[in-house]
Amino acid sequence: MHDARKTVTLEQAWSAVDSALGPADGPPLMLPAAEAVGRVLATEQRSRLDLPPFDKSAMDGYAICPGDQREEYRLLATVAAGQAPREPLVPGCAVKVMTGAPVPSGAGRVIMREFTEESGSTVRVLRHGGAPNICLHGEDARVGDLILPAGRVITPADAANLVSCGIVEAPVAAPVRIAIISTGDEIVDDPARIVPGKIMNSNGPMLAALSAAWGLEVVRQLCVPDDLPATVAALRGSLDAAEIVAVSGGVSVGDFDYVLAAMDEVGLAVQFDSVAIKPGRPTVLAMPPQPGPSGKVVFGLPGNPVSGFVMFHLFVLRAAARLRASDWPLRQIRLPLAQPFRRRKDDRLAFIPAAMDDDGRVEPLQYHGSAHLLALREADGLFQVPIGTAELSAGEIVVFTPLRSLMP
Repeated sequence: MHDARKTVTLEQAWSAVDSALGPADGPPLMLPAAEAVGRVLATEQRSRLDLPPFDKSAMDGYAICPGDQREEYRLLATVAAGQAPREPLVPGCAVKVMTGAPVPSGAGRVIMREFTEESGSTVRVLRHGGAPNICLHGEDARVGDLILPAGRVITPADAANLVSCGIVEAPVAAPVRIAIISTGDEIVDDPARIVPGKIMNSNGPMLAALSAAWGLEVVRQLCVPDDLPATVAALRGSLDAAEIVAVSGGVSVGDFDYVLAAMDEVGLAVQFDSVAIKPGRPTVLAMPPQPGPSGKVVFGLPGNPVSGFVMFHLFVLRAAARLRASDWPLRQIRLPLAQPFRRRKDDRLAFIPAAMDDDGRVEPLQYHGSAHLLALREADGLFQVPIGTAELSAGEIVVFTPLRSLMP
């Protein structure tokens, strides 16, 4: 039987998640760099090429010898991108080079085309000076330089850098599998079934969409009524199919909340079942009772949708990162508050939906509580109100977690 609830802090809850999980076993998958975007890099990658692989022109212009400053030059040749210069430069001569083309041996500067006039085989310079306009061989990277560390979630820019460095395939960790269970007699999937007492099942699609967006593989998605045997069966089947099971609803202490009892019956060990967070207090972490880190966890998430949204980012993403041997992917940055903020109770760490204004300030959004899903429409992220703080002044620095701009 499950013991009485004990509330933990966010830091204690995070510590429990980190202790409960270790990197998943299994060989990495080799994927083309572009297809690896959103996956976690299994091993560090070092450059196989020098970048640039040759001295190249940074713009269209005329290559001349270093220190060879004069009004006119004899035009020797034209070199396009992809071609190689046929002969070295000599003083008094210039070679026309296109952006990205190799500069000839002996070149010390490229004069911008806009600062010249070309007539037949003569190039007249209208203005000398400025940058050399030559990208030097190996100035960006050398063979063997570290390009990406292990555990990094690969971005489109990362994929381009890998290919540029000669790495056309990347070893990535297999995606973490997640099963999503929505509970409750009140939820339906068809608007035609809406009658007094019924609501749409928004949590299931939301959690599935968030999982897919963050690179988790949704292997199971189902709804179960407020029924102990049905909840037990759903948990058992989901634990067989996935590393993470996210159960939405049924985690409180009402007469028809069966998730904690089902966890007991399945044999899961509850690590915590109440977190001093608003929204999201009745969040549960459970795992198979075994010594050391496990390869599977179950999260009981509150049924109110904003609570589920916040807890997914705080806990499910953290668990997925542990299983993939990567870092929790969200940032916490410090920004000024655009206007005063007040709340009635200060006994929990609050996460408040907010937008960022054009001056980089955090603007709290109209928010009626954890059932107010529409509050997330304009949210750029969440800012924190610490335990013991009831009021914040305009201009005061708050911890802000961006979500919209960091979504893969």
